[in-house]
Amino acid sequence: MKNIGLKRGYLEIMDYREDYKEIYEEEKENLLKIYNNLIKIIDHVGSTSIKSIKSKPIIDILIQTDNLEEFIKYTESNVEGETYTVKKEPTIGGDYLIRKEEDGKVKAFIHVYKTGDMNGITSIMFRDYINSHEDEKQRYEQLKIELYNKYKDNRKEYTYGKDKYIKDVIKKAIQENNTKK
Repeated sequence: MKNIGLKRGYLEIMDYREDYKEIYEEEKENLLKIYNNLIKIIDHVGSTSIKSIKSKPIIDILIQTDNLEEFIKYTESNVEGETYTVKKEPTIGGDYLIRKEEDGKVKAFIHVYKTGDMNGITSIMFRDYINSHEDEKQRYEQLKIELYNKYKDNRKEYTYGKDKYIKDVIKKAIQENNTKK
């Protein structure tokens, strides 16, 4: 994972890079090899999956698995180590979170949910909605810039600051999806 990442706990937002998709695809292939048949669905989510907006230079990956307990057990006995570490504290989204770290930097966050978990589904809905609504994309980027300027030294507050907006967009995405049916 070349030229991306941040030291753990640090915050920086950068311009969108065209190679984010390629970096995701490379990591996706690695994860599919590591986890073999434990991954049901794997997706690129988070701000690096939204074209043309500023983001932390960390790739967010969503994994859905039919057997979360088996996935966790496999991770903790076969995967966790120097490169992949599991976040032990609870996460905002209730996911099982794995960090990929290389060269002293977090390169990827791997969010794992049981297949069909609403948090996993809404992560994809948020990405798709933002990517298809230019006005929301601009609002989201502006919010990220404002929060970054306010909380440069407090990554948790930066993340919490986006929560209400994200939930509001997810509601819009659900409404839009329901009207298409």
